[in-house]
Amino acid sequence: MKPSPSPTSVPPALARIRAATAALHHHLEKLDVIDRLSEPFSRANMICRYAALHVPAHPALTPHLHDVDGLDLPVRSRAAALAPRVTGSLPTFPAPRNRAEALGMLYVLEGSTLGGRIILRTLLDRGVDDPSLSFLDPYGEATGQRWRDFIAVLTRELGSDAVLVTSACTGAARAFRHAGSVLGGDSV
Repeated sequence: MKPSPSPTSVPPALARIRAATAALHHHLEKLDVIDRLSEPFSRANMICRYAALHVPAHPALTPHLHDVDGLDLPVRSRAAALAPRVTGSLPTFPAPRNRAEALGMLYVLEGSTLGGRIILRTLLDRGVDDPSLSFLDPYGEATGQRWRDFIAVLTRELGSDAVLVTSACTGAARAFRHAGSVLGGDSV
């Protein structure tokens, strides 16, 4: 009998970010996003909330991440897809203090592409087939590869430097709190 292959190990920086933000991630998952996107009367508002999260993120992160090798930041932005949904002023995306913090923030936004695929599949199972929800799955079949590419960049940029990893954890926590406020708040 062949031994089963060992599971892919989680890079230490990723493990620390996940641990540091687990409660915030769980809180975000508890928002009634699927129900709000399922109902036609609340869908438009929820899409505006996603726009309010993603559109200001790109200009906030670009100064710190524009030259990160292998990141391909412009392709990772959902601003173009969501900008037409912007109505009025948008909340300010938290300004990262450094590259590591910006990478932690991008961890949250990129991770939402994985969650977005699940949300979109659930909505399709409920009979909701609305092209305006395509921003939830911006990479399509390439989502898994794009995530692995991002994790490779994150791992390379942070390495095992405790200060950088802590900064990335801070950035991810700030982005999760901001996402919770924007997506789950009373108004946009």
